[in-house]
Parts: sequence; structure tokens; C-alpha cells
Amino acid sequence: MKKHFALIILAVGLMALVGSSCRYPQPAFSLKSPEYRIIGTWQITHTYLNGTEIDSTNKELIYDTGYRANVPGTYYYIYADYVLQVMVYHNGEIRYSSAGNWYFQNDFKDLVMQFSIIGKHYNYMAAIQKLSNREMIYDYDDEDGNHWRIQMNAR
Repeated sequence: MKKHFALIILAVGLMALVGSSCRYPQPAFSLKSPEYRIIGTWQITHTYLNGTEIDSTNKELIYDTGYRANVPGTYYYIYADYVLQVMVYHNGEIRYSSAGNWYFQNDFKDLVMQFSIIGKHYNYMAAIQKLSNREMIYDYDDEDGNHWRIQMNAR
């Protein structure tokens, strides 16, 4: 009996060590893989451009860069077959992306997104800081040298 108890303690300790070695914090307990957790509808709640939070009073900073898909309130629809669709509210109209896709790299630590919307093509690899069933946070640098931090909540 003591031998089985010691094996169980060893197995639990090993699982805790492996689970804590990830770069971004995992949910406290989840049977769902990152590919399953990311599937769904996400809305940008906070955007940071070079460390400055973008809100309704300074959205022009995003418009000046041309990265309208990073505006708070934008929806990202992430599908299981690696299809991505982005919905942006622009000049009183709802606009959808075309030909979008997503996938993970580096053992689910980096997220690659590729899509086009409102005349701009997005192709970036973002470092995931947090990915749970309800919240996703990632950082990336665009080709102009701007650093973006995007926070999304599941809808």
C-alpha cells in the first residue's frame, strides 16, 4: 500500500512540474487543449500600442498606423479548422476579413494569425501570455516596429 501511495505522490508531483514549465500561465485545471480553448468568439477588450492603452479617446493612434483590426470592440471568430474571421466596425459599417487563418507554433506558445481587412493584410506571430476558456492575452511586433499587446475576452 505504501508503494502505491508513493507512486501516486510521485506522479502528481511530476504532473505539477510539467504543468508549471509553460511560458504562459495555464488555467488552474483544464482538460481542454489550447487548440480547443481558443476556438470560439473573442472580443478585444484592451489594446496597448507601445505601452499606451488605446481607448475611445485615442483610437486615432490605431487609425494612423492602419491596424484597425486591433481596435477595442473588434471581434475575432476562431474556428476549429484553422479558419479565422475578423469583424471591425469602420465608418458606420461592419466589415469582415477575407481569407483568414490561424495556427499555433512552438508547443502552443506562439499564435500565428493571417487575414486581410479594410485594405490591410495582417500576418504576425504573437507570443501568448495567457490563454484560458474566458481570456486571451498576446503580444506581437508589427513590421513598422510597433509593439502591440491585445487582451480579449470570450463572448
